[in-house]
Amino acid sequence: MKTLCIFLLTILLALPAMAEPAADPLAQYALSDGQSVEMDLDGDGEMETLAFRAAGSDAEIAVEDDGETTGWNSEVLFYPSAYAADIDGDGIVEIFVCGDWASADYATYCLHWDGGTFTQLPFANASRGEDNEGYMDYGYGYLQAVDGGRITLCGSQDVLGTYFGTRVFALQNGTFEFADDGLWRFPIDEYSWDRALVPTRDIAATFVSDGAETEGVIPAGTAFVITASDKTSVAWFQTGDGREGYLAIAPDTQRGWGNTVNGIPEDELFEMVPYAD
Repeated sequence: MKTLCIFLLTILLALPAMAEPAADPLAQYALSDGQSVEMDLDGDGEMETLAFRAAGSDAEIAVEDDGETTGWNSEVLFYPSAYAADIDGDGIVEIFVCGDWASADYATYCLHWDGGTFTQLPFANASRGEDNEGYMDYGYGYLQAVDGGRITLCGSQDVLGTYFGTRVFALQNGTFEFADDGLWRFPIDEYSWDRALVPTRDIAATFVSDGAETEGVIPAGTAFVITASDKTSVAWFQTGDGREGYLAIAPDTQRGWGNTVNGIPEDELFEMVPYAD
């Protein structure tokens, strides 16, 4: 009995460490609501005072420079957060403000302080939908990572269902350009299989293993999840038994929304397609 008690005590003492959440990769850049920090925002060698305030359904950024205070307001932005980091090492600090402007539709604004005013930097268009041409005055999605001069944004996308997917951006000549292979990545988590696609008929697919491609089929009744897509021509998948590959998709122009798979409308192929409103 004494040995058992010691064993149980050891397990209980270990639980807090085992349950400790993973470190936030953005913690070192985060601005605290209502607090100010001193930093050289514009690379002139002089310190400015930067403040962030979450105010109801919007976010406020203020800079005090040479005794003058200038503010920027996001307008409608729920549950905002803010970060400051010189991501490209040029001496100019990027100020990011993120939040939810609709139902789980997120935006990330990026500001530069030039010594007198804020400049809002444009982003390549990664918005939810088929048309991703041109630029927007904010990045679609929330800031997920800052790494090696690049940032990752995560936002909901529609491709054989609605999933949160990531794109990578790099700051080039004052604009955030795509800096990846053109695919939205949809990470698999503990909830992914609750929303898996289950085909009602065999689906022709290309399987990929160790770099080799093999033509085959996903048998009817075999659950799989979407792991990546360009949203217009290809969707990568993983089956429940770990096989990976890709499908040919296209916008369903006849229906006016959704996709076809190998030319067949998605609503004719699956038990359910998990789109969000």
